[in-house]
Amino acid sequence: MNIPKLKVQTRTDRGQRLNRRLRKTGMIPAVCYGLNKEPLPLTINPEELMEILHGARGLNSLIELDGAEGRTVFVQDMQRHPLERNLLHVDFLLIDKNKAVQRKVPMDLVGEAIGLKTGGIMQVVRRDIEVEALPNVLPDVISLDVSEMDIGDVVHVEDLKMPEGVKALFETNFTVCAMQAPTVEEEPETEEGEEGAEGAEGAEGAEGAEGAEGADAKGAEGKKEKESK
Repeated sequence: MNIPKLKVQTRTDRGQRLNRRLRKTGMIPAVCYGLNKEPLPLTINPEELMEILHGARGLNSLIELDGAEGRTVFVQDMQRHPLERNLLHVDFLLIDKNKAVQRKVPMDLVGEAIGLKTGGIMQVVRRDIEVEALPNVLPDVISLDVSEMDIGDVVHVEDLKMPEGVKALFETNFTVCAMQAPTVEEEPETEEGEEGAEGAEGAEGAEGAEGAEGADAKGAEGKKEKESK
């Protein structure tokens, strides 16, 4: 396995003033800890680090610290500026390449589910899974073929087929994804009281019209009789 190298410098001085001076030169502070060793303060180039992390393994990229006794590490945490989002500080976790590690690995849903063709909706509940594996067999992603999922089907953590040498860690058998039935919007119903009122108004109007027509007819007949006499 080819492990990328990151050039680092150890440092003895600490403090906010020093950190600000570092950032003005394009460098940032970092620290390496783990395996019961004393934390080691470092100085790194954030652009070189991000170039490594933009690879397929992302935050699960193994990195060899060139300039710090060749320590092999993972990025454990990154602090960013709240507005500018540039890196301010990085924590490296020192690991033993011969011992299993626990890391979160992203999920990758593969295929077009049957349920989607009939109007179903795929609900993705978990986008990463915590696993345990040796650093050299830690997968880039956990793939899940969802092509056979129909409406009502659910996949839980225990249903996942893990790569050889990789174990899913979970106390609760969480749902990974589910195929839900489409939501049907019902048309609002008119209240019976409103319909009754409208019906009554219509009937009264019709009756009034009929009464008026009858009165007009009787008046016309009476006038004709007087004229004939």
